[in-house]
Amino acid sequence: MAEVLPGASPSKAAISRRRFLRMLAGGALFSVLTPFYATRLEPGWLDLVRLTVTLPSLPPALASLTIAQLSDIHLGASVELELLRRAVALVNAAAPDLVVLTGDFVTGEARHSREVAVALAVLKSRYGSYAVLGNHDIWTDADFIAAQLEQVGITVLRDARTRLKIDGAPLWLLGIEDRGYTSISRWGGSGDFTTFRRRWQSAHVALRDLLSDIPLSEPRVLLVHNPDFTEMLPPARVDLALCGHTHGGQVRIPLLGALLVPSCFGQKFVGGLVRGTHTQVYVSRGVGMISPAVRFNCRPEVTVLRVEG
Repeated sequence: MAEVLPGASPSKAAISRRRFLRMLAGGALFSVLTPFYATRLEPGWLDLVRLTVTLPSLPPALASLTIAQLSDIHLGASVELELLRRAVALVNAAAPDLVVLTGDFVTGEARHSREVAVALAVLKSRYGSYAVLGNHDIWTDADFIAAQLEQVGITVLRDARTRLKIDGAPLWLLGIEDRGYTSISRWGGSGDFTTFRRRWQSAHVALRDLLSDIPLSEPRVLLVHNPDFTEMLPPARVDLALCGHTHGGQVRIPLLGALLVPSCFGQKFVGGLVRGTHTQVYVSRGVGMISPAVRFNCRPEVTVLRVEG
């Protein structure tokens, strides 16, 4: 028999007790299922993100061009090859015109890039695959990783550019290699952009030189792993920057956002399409993860962008 609290009717006391027990059981179930979901289910639950981005300088011939983006593969202890293969299959099913790969192919050991390159070799698009290296690639062996990608036909832009001719119209891809310095912000705080700017100054100069003689009428898309760099672009126009690096924060708490973001700008570049100071920036949540190997409210991403004028 349910205990009757002073001043309460028996029915109300029983209801209160049942409600309490249900809440207790629900909380216990949540505490058991959430770690399983965050470590075993969501990290492998790829999200195909489709969006349209407007480039005002786009020639009519390039309208509806599709660009598939993969970022932050991080093959290594926390990420298995099967996840990358499924991401590649999603890209191929989308039949993009162009594929871009925005860095961090491995975690810990450069040798993993051999397997990454083999998996990426089957990417299909009309105009090929182009890549830049990220901080984890720089921290291992950038030359080795770039060589593996090049061997399977992927063009690696190491402070370099290429001019594509698509249905008779030009499109410039500019690639800036990561400088290996990043910063962490915590729940609304900010990182050290003064140091970041100093460490990335050579990238600023490199991009200035790459942009210097491109005709104003021709669109330019920047590939750079770390979106913080887009806050220190040279004066010449960049129409769109495609980035990764932040992983969406990996763990996003409803109403509060990501716990930790590897950025000097807090939640600004945590993921998605952002209006930066100098240009619009798309930040992929990435395919893989780094330690801790969890994702919550932040699924791994394969991106297909359609550009319009």
